[in-house]
Amino acid sequence: MTVSEGSERITRPVLRSETVYGTLRQEITDGVLAPGTPLVEDDIAERLGVSRTPVRESIQRLAADGLVDSRRRRWVVHVYQPEEISEIYGVRAALESHAARLAALHADAAALERIEAQREVMTKENLITLLERGKANDDFHDLISGASGNPRLLRTIRDQRLFHFNRRIGALYDEESLRTTSRQHGQLIDAVVGRDADTAGEIARVHVEFSLQLLLDRLF
Repeated sequence: MTVSEGSERITRPVLRSETVYGTLRQEITDGVLAPGTPLVEDDIAERLGVSRTPVRESIQRLAADGLVDSRRRRWVVHVYQPEEISEIYGVRAALESHAARLAALHADAAALERIEAQREVMTKENLITLLERGKANDDFHDLISGASGNPRLLRTIRDQRLFHFNRRIGALYDEESLRTTSRQHGQLIDAVVGRDADTAGEIARVHVEFSLQLLLDRLF
């Protein structure tokens, strides 16, 4: 057996497990797998075209992330309580506020152009388009966090997207809340592009806290 063959045998299962983990994590945080949904290893393995081993390993990692729970000898998607959501959004408010402030200070011209280019999408006030804005929302905030010049901060913010805007959450918005969040997006763009660091940080914090309050009011 050659070294390359041995390496392939070692790395292939790891890569497969990583892919299964990433897929399930994304489905949970995007709301495709709703809170309380049972995770049946055989069904997931068949759907993803893998054996049960990487599925089992992935579910254990998701449990360590706090995204799934063990109930009566089966795994289910975690059902968040209000205090947990508040904790997650509290961390996000601090991190995203700091990232927005740094972006206003350090973003280069190309990054500012990319952020400005998102204005039309992120300030629309049409409820019909809201459910399609989930990924655009993540991309928009990633642009700002990425412009901070701190890759570790961006990775940490992404790791905190355990409970965030997706199609399920988007369905909770009405015209008034959509106007508010769209206006906040516009103000955030203005502040970052205008290099007003203090205002950018404050708007980012207010934006996250507004989203939190809307979730608590509508879900609980």
